[in-house]
Amino acid sequence: MKHATPLARVAAGALIVALSLKAGAAELGTYGDTWDIRERNLIAVLKDNLKQHFSGRSQAEIEQEMQRKTEDEAMRPSPVTGITTGRETRSRLFDPSFTVQHDIADQNGMVFAHRGQKVNPFDIIPVFDETLYFIDADDDRQVTWMKQQVPHTTTARVILVSGNVRDGAQALGSRVYFDQTGSITKKFGITQVPAEVKQAPKQKLFLITEFGLPDR
Repeated sequence: MKHATPLARVAAGALIVALSLKAGAAELGTYGDTWDIRERNLIAVLKDNLKQHFSGRSQAEIEQEMQRKTEDEAMRPSPVTGITTGRETRSRLFDPSFTVQHDIADQNGMVFAHRGQKVNPFDIIPVFDETLYFIDADDDRQVTWMKQQVPHTTTARVILVSGNVRDGAQALGSRVYFDQTGSITKKFGITQVPAEVKQAPKQKLFLITEFGLPDR
């Protein structure tokens, strides 16, 4: 299969798995319809399924459905794992300092951070004039809570850990973001929402508060 196409390689892999399962069929039992693997291959099955799904539809209708599904997936990414709804309010300080892994230079080649050096972003930007809010937009209580917040910074940003981005923006009347893969919540160690992140007063630290909500 030196010149096999990607689809052919996938089909071949599927056939190997199918044959392996067939060897243990006596012990595992049979589930659903079966057929001799020599009579039908994976590609033929996929083609049949596609024909049945799109039967009687025009090319334009097919393209519209595929576009809608793509948009739906973009508007509702996978929820961030490991996040729960807060039951009690708790606050803590977070030090954003990190150790430089390699020299960092500006556009002129001047090194301003050396490998092994510990750097606090607040040494470069003393004031972080923004408040970050993290909520689950599928929880009406958290949406209501968000509407009641009055940040004491120039700007604020709402970041979803679950929910529909479009619906969340409409409900709050503002732009919202989504913490895809949970990279931001993991960085701050957030495990409960709603949560608020802002600079601690007169400190080079972040103040993180996870708020408790009453039971439904």
